[in-house]
Amino acid sequence: MRREAQTRIEGTERVIKDIDRTKLVEQQEESYQTIQSFLSKAKEALSARDLQRAYTLADKAYLLANELARGLPSR
Repeated sequence: MRREAQTRIEGTERVIKDIDRTKLVEQQEESYQTIQSFLSKAKEALSARDLQRAYTLADKAYLLANELARGLPSR
């Protein structure tokens, strides 16, 4: 489960690194902030060895990041 949580965290970070925050509208910026919050909490849970919580938070971040990226115009 640790590996799965770490994979989700890394996948989310790959998705959001390509997002140009200067082009986000307010709702998209809020989603971006939520993703960052989930990532931070997932990393904290991973460090605390709370693997179920880490995976759940990382998965939420991953799904939200992919949803956000799909809603953005192509580069």
